Amino acid sequence: MKIIRFFSQPQYENLGQPTPAKKFLPKWYQKSESTFTDENGVEHSGLKKCIPFLDAMLSGYMLVTPVDIFVSKNEDQSLKISWNSPEIYKDFIAERTKALGEHMPRPAGHCPNHLAFRGMWGLKAPRGWSVLVTHPLNRHDLPFTTTSGIMDADKYSTSGNIPFFIKEDFVGMIPAGTPFAQLIPIKRASWRAINNDAGIRYLEYLQGATVRSPGKSYKKLFWVRKDYQ
Repeated sequence: MKIIRFFSQPQYENLGQPTPAKKFLPKWYQKSESTFTDENGVEHSGLKKCIPFLDAMLSGYMLVTPVDIFVSKNEDQSLKISWNSPEIYKDFIAERTKALGEHMPRPAGHCPNHLAFRGMWGLKAPRGWSVLVTHPLNRHDLPFTTTSGIMDADKYSTSGNIPFFIKEDFVGMIPAGTPFAQLIPIKRASWRAINNDAGIRYLEYLQGATVRSPGKSYKKLFWVRKDYQ
């Protein structure tokens, strides 16, 4: 089993601890359908039967908000963000200057303010491994969108700032413990793409496997369980 190490300054070690992503499966997913019936009365697999969709949400670790965050608008409708906690430094969330990332397109439906969570947790990955830092996968319900980056965390271990954008129609509280970034270890390797021939052979194999195992699903035939603790 590989080990990823997280560390923080002593005063923050009990705040926003990185946590396995599997602990943040949202309620809307838990309520989702396993099967559904179309207008012709034919039953089909539902969202819960899509293992790749679920796998994405369960992979890696989450960074979470260490305190309640309050989002409101000033009289001129500009964005206002605050939090009530003497334990967190005053610039835990900072707005970047206009010149930084000025030409980066903003996500549709978001405020233009280029914000960043200030890093509280550093991480150390095993040799040869990097870490994908991204918005919690398939979590479009969150009131913000985090940008993505890949950090060679076996070589660089200091906590970094994580940019994000607030949805323009959101006003309210983001509760402490809300995941704002997903960390997925990825092994570095050199790759070369080959088109057609290998793909055709794979499709033939896949079709053959399905024929040999009628009624078997991707989960039973191909899925490999991942383990993040």
